[in-house]
Parts: sequence; C-alpha cells; structure tokens
Amino acid sequence: MTRRWIIGLASGSSVDGVDASLLETDGVGLDLRVRLLLALHRPYPADLRDLIRKVCSPGSGESRQTGLLHRLLGETFAAAARQVADRASLSLQRVQCLGCPGHTIGHETDGRFPFTLPLGMPAVVAERTGVTTVSDFRSRDLAASGQGAALEALPDYLLFRHAEESRLLVHLGGWARIVYLPAGGRVQNVMGFEAGPCSLLLDELMRRLTGGRDEYDSGGKHGVQGRCLENLAQRWLGHPYLLRRPPKSVPRQGLLDELVGQMLQAAHQASCNFHDLICTATHFVARAIAASGRRFLPDIPSPRRLLLSGGGTRNGFLWHLLEQQFAGWELDKTDSFSIPGEALKALGFGVLAALTLDGVPGNVPSATGAAGARLLGSITPGSSSNWARCLAWMAGQVTPVPALAD
Repeated sequence: MTRRWIIGLASGSSVDGVDASLLETDGVGLDLRVRLLLALHRPYPADLRDLIRKVCSPGSGESRQTGLLHRLLGETFAAAARQVADRASLSLQRVQCLGCPGHTIGHETDGRFPFTLPLGMPAVVAERTGVTTVSDFRSRDLAASGQGAALEALPDYLLFRHAEESRLLVHLGGWARIVYLPAGGRVQNVMGFEAGPCSLLLDELMRRLTGGRDEYDSGGKHGVQGRCLENLAQRWLGHPYLLRRPPKSVPRQGLLDELVGQMLQAAHQASCNFHDLICTATHFVARAIAASGRRFLPDIPSPRRLLLSGGGTRNGFLWHLLEQQFAGWELDKTDSFSIPGEALKALGFGVLAALTLDGVPGNVPSATGAAGARLLGSITPGSSSNWARCLAWMAGQVTPVPALAD
C-alpha cells in the first residue's frame, strides 16, 4: 500500500492568510498520483497581518518582533492544518507529514551570500499537530547555487503534464510565476521562473492611493474604469529585472517599494488620476508576464493551453488583458482540473514534502538554476508514533534517485 494523506500549507506574499490543502496520494516519487481532498483558507487576523508587514518592511531590525512573528505564524500554520483535517473528518494520526514552507520575509539571490528567510516555527507545527513537518524547502536549492524558485515546477509537472498539449502555468500571486510544461516532455525539459510583480504591486498601490481603505482592486473594477498611459507602461517594462534571463527570482526587499515609488512619482508628474494609474499598472503586469514568455521560452506550437492560478484570477480586468496578450491560446483555470487556483501553492508544498520522505529530489535545475537536483527541506519529527511510521516508510523506499540528480 502506497496510499498516504499529506497536508500542504502556504502563506502568500499578499499576507491575507494561510492556505491548507489535504492530499490523498498514491505511488512514490515521480510516479506520485495526487488527489485534493479538501482545501481551505484561514485569514490572518488584522493584528498578525500588520505585524507581518511591519517585520517585512525595509529597515526593520526588531529581533523581538521577528521572533514573536516566527512563533505566531507557527501556531497559525498548525491551526490551519488541524482545521483542514477536521473539516475532512480525517484524524491527524492518519496524516504522514506536513509541508510547511513558512512565510518568506527575506529572499535575496544576488551577491556573495544569497539567503532566504522563512518564518513559522516548524517545531510548533509538529508539536501542535503531532505530524512530522518538512519545512524550509528553498534553502537547499539556494545552497546549491539555485534561485530557490520556482520550486513549484516539479509538482506542476506531476499534476498537469500532458502527452500532446504544451501547457504554460501562470500563478497570479503576489509575484507572477511561470512554469512551462512542453508536450510529452520529461521533467528535465521543464522551465520556470518568477516573471515579475503581480497582485502585491496592485494591492500596494490600492492601499497607498486609498489611504488603506481598500486592500485590493476587487474584480479589477477600478482598473477597468481607467485608461492605459502607454508611455508609463513602456517605461516600467524596461525594468532591469524583467530583462534578466532566467533562472531568476524576485528579490523580496526593495523591488516592490522601488516600483511603487516610481509609479506614484510618474503618475504625479503626468497628472495621472487614480483609475488611470491602476489601469496602467494592471496592463504592466499582464504585459510583463507575456513579454517574459515570448522573450525566454521557446516557440510553443499548438495545441497549447494557459492555466491560471492564484488570487489574481479573481481580477476580471487582468484576466481580460491576459486573454489579449495570449491570443490563440486556450485560457483556463486550474480549477477545471479539480485543483482550485488558490489551493495550488499549498498543494505543491505537500507534494514536495512527500518527495522528501520518498528520497527523491524536489527541485528542477532547469527551472531553479541549481548545480543539481537536491533533496529539499528540513524535517522536524512529529509524535513518536508518527515519526516511527515516517522512518519505516523512508527505510522501505528503494526507488533509485532519478537521473535528474546527476
């Protein structure tokens, strides 16, 4: 029997809450088959959301607040894991492991010593749930000269690859992530990278322009009322990050504030009104995604499908602009494959946790740029009985490490 139950957790850069996905899996390693049993979103309370933003703000150096946030996020992740199991009427004692990447407050891949810093104490998650917790997935890839992104490339491959149809997965989260799955391709042919800013940019503009009254442009209703100022959009599309070749990942400090500052200043100089600025910024996001695909991916023959996920899929105006940019493609949501777009990230980290226990590398060097495939994550044992089951499972795996690791 290779059937297992696994929980994946994720906290997006939009700081709205924790997503939890309960998975039923069968098979091992690259033969893993995944079924999503239940997904839920647990919103952050306002005071925790404010603390995350304060700790993540440039120049924040308060160690006590960082430590407190580390603990509170751990408690929140554990509560989300218990909640998704309760709603599915599944005892946590049947869950093999948890994939908990934490909330990333720092991620810098340039310079002599690249680093990533996720918060959310895995020891608290393991203690509160009794389930062995796999965390900090990005660090090992970063240590192997990778970007620590896009780690979702391998889960996306296992979930969405197709023998005859090429697929481009675009995750419209705080940052826009692209994963390309060529028709009939092997995992070594998968490509992926972070294309640029997405919802995080639009949300920050909304907060600044409304004095904090609106957290985001609901449905794109403000953007659709404006007009795109082409000279501004073209200027922003020349940002050095957008022109940098993959593998690459967006730096979590600096870039957002830089872009928002430039946009607000340019809008002021051009006497740009509120709706025009949101409209132009939404055009910028859509065009940056499409330009990255054209610039860095090979020519993709038909049949081809664009699969969208993430909170940005609720922005109807952004969806419409992507339809224009990807004319000739079949546009769809991952929901059509029984995977809600906002559950995909958590599901992916559940898959990565399973692969770690299977002894199978979880990164794809063609996507992350790492020197080779690596086992990902740090393991925190759960209860004695759960950890004994995990040890027995790991000892029983005789699946050879794939050639990808070479």
